[in-house]
Parts: sequence; structure tokens; C-alpha cells
Amino acid sequence: MIDTGDDSIVKWLIIAGRQSSQHLGQQLARIHVSASQYFYLLKIQDNPGLTQKNLIEAEFINPSNVTRAIKQLVDQGLVDRRRSIKDKRAQELQLTAEGQKVYPEIKAILDQEEAQLNEVTKKQFPDFDTEHLVRVLQSFARLHGDTEK
Repeated sequence: MIDTGDDSIVKWLIIAGRQSSQHLGQQLARIHVSASQYFYLLKIQDNPGLTQKNLIEAEFINPSNVTRAIKQLVDQGLVDRRRSIKDKRAQELQLTAEGQKVYPEIKAILDQEEAQLNEVTKKQFPDFDTEHLVRVLQSFARLHGDTEK
């Protein structure tokens, strides 16, 4: 019999990631935020004074993707840029009033997704430690470094 890779970890990571992203995108669309935008709103709110450069360096994101996403969020009225007091060449990012309004809604959607994942996992593996899974996935994500460079 031909091995189709049905038990491949990589295969199921890709499928789970794609399905999760699509479902998350549907939930976020209700508040007019895309699955590729929510992350930036969370990072900006949680890290006062964050610049695009800081974001790129900390999160292994392609610079052009960050620039495009931030421009979209500015155009949507969710993010403001302001000249940094520390470095006049840099622009710090902050959420607008509208961005601050959707922030808790994003968190609620993500909390619901986490709760569903935990429920499914605990049903199959009652003693499963989700913190271990997060650490494994973080290690896997960093295994090949920044693949965009």
C-alpha cells in the first residue's frame, strides 16, 4: 500500500492551521477585521510605543507585510501613527478610539477559539497540558527561522 502521509504531523498542522484561520476569519469579519489584521491590533495595544521596526524584529514578519497591514489599519481608522519622541525617524503605533473598541471583541473571539480547542483536547486527552502544546508549536514555528529572508 502507498503511504499517503495520513498520520503526518506536518500535514495535520497545515490542515488545522488553515481550518482554524478560516474559521477565525469568519468570526473576525463580523467586526470588520481580517485574520491577517487582528494580530497587529493586539500587539499595538499590548505594547505601547511599538514601532513597525520593533514589530518586524520581534515577530519574524516580512517588512512589506507589516507595512501593508498597518496601512490598511490606518485607512480603516483603527490605528494611528505618531512620530516617536525617542527617534524622530520612527513612527510609534497606537490604536484609535475605534481600534480600542474592537480590541476586547477580538480578545473575546480568540478566548472562544481557545476554549473550543481546550474542550476538544481535554475530551480526548483529559491530562493533556496545553502549555506543552504551545511550547512545541512555538519551537516548530522557529525551527527554520524567518523563512521570508
